[in-house]
Amino acid sequence: MRVKPQLFYLACLALKGTQAEVRTVWKDITSNKDIQLEQGGASSLIKPLDDALPNVSVDQVVADANHEMTITGGKYKWPATKDDNEFDSESWYPQGISSSVDAGDAKYNKNHLFLVSWYAKKDKEKGVRITFINTNVSPPKYRQVLLVEPTGTNSKPSFKTVGVHAGGIAWYGNLLFVADTDQGVRLFDIEHIYKVKDGDGAGRQSNGDYHAYGYKYVLPQVRRYKTHGDPRDHDYTYSCLALDRTSNPPSIVFGEYYHAADGDASRVARFDLDPSTHLLKVDKNNIATASKVLLHGEHRVQGAIAVNGRYFLSQSNGPDKSHIIGFTPGDKSSKHYPVLPPGSEDLTYDKAADTLWTLTEHPGERYIIGTPISELSS
Repeated sequence: MRVKPQLFYLACLALKGTQAEVRTVWKDITSNKDIQLEQGGASSLIKPLDDALPNVSVDQVVADANHEMTITGGKYKWPATKDDNEFDSESWYPQGISSSVDAGDAKYNKNHLFLVSWYAKKDKEKGVRITFINTNVSPPKYRQVLLVEPTGTNSKPSFKTVGVHAGGIAWYGNLLFVADTDQGVRLFDIEHIYKVKDGDGAGRQSNGDYHAYGYKYVLPQVRRYKTHGDPRDHDYTYSCLALDRTSNPPSIVFGEYYHAADGDASRVARFDLDPSTHLLKVDKNNIATASKVLLHGEHRVQGAIAVNGRYFLSQSNGPDKSHIIGFTPGDKSSKHYPVLPPGSEDLTYDKAADTLWTLTEHPGERYIIGTPISELSS
């Protein structure tokens, strides 16, 4: 069952009476034109993998959901049972969030889907997984899918896990953008999800079977963007990302995570998208240059997005309430709204509900939560 955003607001955010705190002044440094990404070529191993493995659809993955969430206090809550404990687990940590609203179509049997990224904290060799959550059923159900990077040869294609933090994700058309903190961003094609056999390890085995550490499905990387050039201040850190469908053209907004000890040089950068290909807009040399860069100096930024020209950041504060930070270019300063539980992460926007969604990562406090945009304007 899909929960109405108003219930989240009434049940767990209680914004009435919350006074936004005025903070930093943001500075537009777009004219530097020095935040850039270089587009790599498409993977040549997708066709061989298509031939070697059953290719399943998102609908099939969702129909095969094998875990259940609950709705408590107006929040989606991960399971916390003896046999299924995502809520308290210290093995995997949730980070990024996107949805079928970002994807931009209704071909998923008209289901509303959340996608959530997790990185393996204990068994790091397992890399990153993506949760496909169907909120249109009661209770909400989900299935985990392992991210993989193609390896091997055309005659013997294989894959390996993806060792990134996955601090932000954005589902745009057939592509899933995944943040690669120090390197840029990786792209995965939702139209190439493979079914593999149960077994240890990852990739093609000596007998020709394919395994994924016990996961039934894998989602392959098809392309990546790597950092390019020499930014004037310091290299850009691609900590988190989100899709902005309210911009023209649509764009990906990236945020940087810095501690106070790292200084006040954190930024937010926007890269325009090409709606016809779902890729970043690039020049003749396959270089994408940020179309907007703002220096804001905020610390502990876990999520960044823009909605109708206004920027929002998700800021964690250890065991204390997380903040949503709002800023519109031209304002004298940003505003802090201490409205989220501890451990907030990435952000995504639902235009129909006019709501920002986030998730929390701390073991024992893991939820998906919605905040109406209307409550972040005063």
